[in-house]
Amino acid sequence: MKNIDEIDGKLLNILQDNSRVTIRELSEKLHLSTTPIHERIKKLEKSGIIKQYVTLLDPKILGKKLTVFISVSLSSHVKEVIDEFEREIKVMPEVMECYYVSGTWDFFIKIQCTDMDDYHNFVINRFSRLKNITQFYSSFVMSESKVSYKHQL
Repeated sequence: MKNIDEIDGKLLNILQDNSRVTIRELSEKLHLSTTPIHERIKKLEKSGIIKQYVTLLDPKILGKKLTVFISVSLSSHVKEVIDEFEREIKVMPEVMECYYVSGTWDFFIKIQCTDMDDYHNFVINRFSRLKNITQFYSSFVMSESKVSYKHQL
């Protein structure tokens, strides 16, 4: 782990739970004045430990009730083919996550759709038209057992 002392660890744990917590609240919880807290946050941001701040939305409330994981095999494993696939996937709004993986499949993709018709439309009109896909397999999420974005420090 990159130069994270005990105070940085506590600070990061608090920020992972609520990135909107104020500097004043952080200083009270960590028993430090606001200036060192602010400096530590800036240091963590500059070092890349803190990548970004996000707002997590509930996809179901937004009408995205179907989550699908798609395992993908490509016809070739040369850099150009992989780069092209990644470029095309990045512009598809349905794709929430995409990983280049080892093993039986080449990529593992998480998408969110409103329903099965929306998924069908995505596959037929967009996804299956990507070059170099030889095979893909879809797994439909029936329920979520655990979703966490918090890293253990």
